[in-house]
Amino acid sequence: MTDHPLSLSSSVPTLVETKSDRYRLRVRFNRLSKERRLLAGLLILFAVIMCGLLVGIFILSWTFQGRTSIIYREINSTDIGTTTITIGVARYGESCDNDTNCEHPFVCYKKGSSIPGMCRCPMKYDFVKDQCIGDLNALCTKDTDCQRYMSCSGMKDGTRRCQCQTQFNYDDERRRCRGDYEAPCESNIDCRTNLVCNKTNVSSFCSCDSHYNYHPSGRKCRGNPGAVCDRLTAECVDNAECRDGACECSNQFVPDENKICIDPCPVKIQHQARIRYPGNCRRFIDCQHKSKTECPEMTIFNLHTQLCDYPKNVFDCR
Repeated sequence: MTDHPLSLSSSVPTLVETKSDRYRLRVRFNRLSKERRLLAGLLILFAVIMCGLLVGIFILSWTFQGRTSIIYREINSTDIGTTTITIGVARYGESCDNDTNCEHPFVCYKKGSSIPGMCRCPMKYDFVKDQCIGDLNALCTKDTDCQRYMSCSGMKDGTRRCQCQTQFNYDDERRRCRGDYEAPCESNIDCRTNLVCNKTNVSSFCSCDSHYNYHPSGRKCRGNPGAVCDRLTAECVDNAECRDGACECSNQFVPDENKICIDPCPVKIQHQARIRYPGNCRRFIDCQHKSKTECPEMTIFNLHTQLCDYPKNVFDCR
């Protein structure tokens, strides 16, 4: 009987500690449950929003079936004094069913009767700076329908079409009219090959590039010997060719004081088929083979031996 109170008193702290632990665990559980409930609620809300967006996108795509919205424009009529609404005026690139849906001068291009069309520029027109600009031979009603340096000209068949103005020729590669000699211009691209836009005067005009001269017979600027040239678009003077980026007299021809390529070979070739290149001791011209050659360094052409020789053996050229 003496041990029972001692055992009872020792068990009291144990029970208190057990209740305290349970309370702490209950508080932790409730706090964890609130966080989980909040997280689950956010996830459900996010899922509902995403489902709503998907349903909206599906409804819009099914309704329009790839069609873009048509612009509705209000037009004020000053003559009648009333306001009318024009429906179905679509701009460039927007969908259409027929030409009346498109804003002038656009037309409706369709690949099939069941497929919506698209407003585009008429045939032979290009969309430039928010407007349709007519190319060569495009049907037109006024000069402003055509690209720069073109006029709306009457044709033999009774139609009016875009044509290059006087002093201009159509460049198929660049798809534009380019000016001939003395034609008005704004930049070099407005002028033909080997022409530049001369802006030194009040009115700019196309003129020949440096070391080029205008030849009216061919209506071209042609490069003199020594003029910079491009092999693909070279226009050198007669008996000259573009070689290593410069115009050079071809074959046996040599330039004279007027930058004209002349033939120095005699009409009848005698025993001396080679002659000295004018003004150059190292070079010689082979009249028989119609070519020009340069002697190796430290040697010059010997007219008597018809060979390259040391300078000490050549007395008529220094």
